[in-house]
Amino acid sequence: MAVRRVDTDAMKKKKVLQGALADFREGRTDVLVGTQMVAKGLNFPRVKLVGIVNADTGLQLPDFRAAERTFSLLVQVSGRAGRSIPDGKVLIQTYRPGALPILMAREGKLEEFYAAELETRRQLGFPPFSRLIRLLVRGKNRVKVTEACGALAQAVEGRLAGAAEVMGPAEAPLAKIAGNFRVHLIVRTTRFPEAHARVNAALQEYKTPSGVYVEVDVDPQALL
Repeated sequence: MAVRRVDTDAMKKKKVLQGALADFREGRTDVLVGTQMVAKGLNFPRVKLVGIVNADTGLQLPDFRAAERTFSLLVQVSGRAGRSIPDGKVLIQTYRPGALPILMAREGKLEEFYAAELETRRQLGFPPFSRLIRLLVRGKNRVKVTEACGALAQAVEGRLAGAAEVMGPAEAPLAKIAGNFRVHLIVRTTRFPEAHARVNAALQEYKTPSGVYVEVDVDPQALL
C-alpha cells in the first residue's frame, strides 16, 4: 500500500504538491495523509473513505470564529468522500462528540448551524453584531512589549470616551513568534466610524518605544 504525506513541510515546492495530488487521483497512491491543504478545492472521484483525526482541536482556540472554522473544515473535508461513489464514508475522531459544530457537520445541517452560530454571536456581541479593531504590540523584549501595550490601551481608552469597549491588553494566544513577544488589545464597537477615527487619533499621538512595533487589524479574521 502506497501512503503519501501532504503538508507544508513535505510539500515545499508547487510541483511536488501537484505530483502528489496527481498520483493520488490516478491511484498510484492509496492513502493520502494531510492537513487542511487537502480539504479545499480538490476533487478525487475514487475516494471512498475519509478520516478526520482530532476534529475538535480548533474548538480549543480562543477565537470567536473557532466554531465556524471547525464546522467549515469538517464539511469541506467530508465532501472529499463519495463524490462519485454512493457509499462513501466519513469517520470523525473527537474528544467532544457532543459539540454543536461537530454534531451539525456530521448531520450536514448547514442552515441550522448558521442560525445557532448567529444567535451565539448576537448574545456575545461579536461580529456581525459589532466591529472589531485589533491592536497587536510585538517586540523582542517581553517587559517592554507588555508595558507598551498597557500604555497604548490607556491612550485608546482615553480617546474612545464610550464609543467602544476595549478588551485587554492580554498576551496573544500565539504569545511568541519568530522571537517576538506578542500582546494585544481588542476594540469592539457598534459605532465603527466614530471608534475608528478615535483609535486612529490615539495611534497618531502614541509614541512607540524603540524595538516595539504596533500592528493594526480592522475586522480581523483571526485573533491568534
